Amino acid sequence: MISRLVRCVTRERGPGADRSRRAARVRVTAVAGAISVLSACGGSDGPDSPPATTSALTAVGPQCPAGDPAGHGAVEGPGPRGPVPRAPFLVDPNSQPAQVARQNPAAGTAAATIATRPLAYPVGDWLGDSVQAQVAARAAEAERTGSTAVFMVYAIPHRDVSAGFSAGGLPDAGSYRAFTRKVAAGIGHRNAVIVLEPDSLAQLDHLGHAEQEERYQLLNDAVDVYGGLSGTSVYLDGANCGWTDAPVIADRLERAGVQRARGFAVNVSNYYHTQDEVARADVISGLTGGSHFVVDTSRNGRGPASGDLKDAWCNPPGRGLGITPTTDTGNPRADAFLWIKVPGASDGECGRNNPSAGTWWPAQADELVRNATS
Repeated sequence: MISRLVRCVTRERGPGADRSRRAARVRVTAVAGAISVLSACGGSDGPDSPPATTSALTAVGPQCPAGDPAGHGAVEGPGPRGPVPRAPFLVDPNSQPAQVARQNPAAGTAAATIATRPLAYPVGDWLGDSVQAQVAARAAEAERTGSTAVFMVYAIPHRDVSAGFSAGGLPDAGSYRAFTRKVAAGIGHRNAVIVLEPDSLAQLDHLGHAEQEERYQLLNDAVDVYGGLSGTSVYLDGANCGWTDAPVIADRLERAGVQRARGFAVNVSNYYHTQDEVARADVISGLTGGSHFVVDTSRNGRGPASGDLKDAWCNPPGRGLGITPTTDTGNPRADAFLWIKVPGASDGECGRNNPSAGTWWPAQADELVRNATS
């Protein structure tokens, strides 16, 4: 059942992680002047809003420094490769919430609401032999409706190695390379966005050296395969405000082939405010030669959870839908705000007996719709 197999979970890393690497990797950058840490990342729980376009943002934490939303001061470099994503994005008639709403109309009000928005289609090992057909069906529907399909690819070996709620992935490098080519064949010449393996770069510290090298090789291969499609924009894993600071993730992005991709994706399956994620992404862009980015705004309308909630990245209560998918971002390097994580699909058990990762959770869907900010 798709409701139990759609899996996309990212983590806020724990305190102290990456520090030894960070000290060795920090580089000088000319982006937006000096970075000053002023307050905790994430801001308040108030409603979200698009980033300002006329003044620099305030620094919000060591992983989410002040950016330059007006686009001034960008570091010269090769910039993004591949086409600019074209709106509108596909509203999939067979998305997870659309299926839920059809199966139970009386109890699926929130699902029906979410189903009217463009959602990324999660593509992973759970699709088995049908992966090419499933991708091709969405790509063809997008072509038929004059829209762009968004795919979240989540099948790399040793997936979700740190937290484990979405652990799995394909068993080896050869099967992953074959999987990549099936997904690409399903897309073909049609317009598409690939969000490539959330977690994959942020979780590198939890892999051994050989596994890290294999992961870089697989991501570089995927960038070349998907990037070779005429209508496809490719975005690698850029983590989020609570996990992996800008110089570290920039170094990993470069090793993963970001110079041959459109750019990177931030806040996938997390809750940080759009303006904070844009601020951090601006700095990463400067460190990677002007690569572009997309932001997952699916559940960040009220920002991250505050207080003493354990594992606050995992199904925090009181959250709301964020900015509806759009290419009107107010930032020349932010290509789009997208709903990459399916709102209403659980992040995992979370140590609180929540539904397993990817399972549709009606109570959460109701809450996200009730607290929506756009």
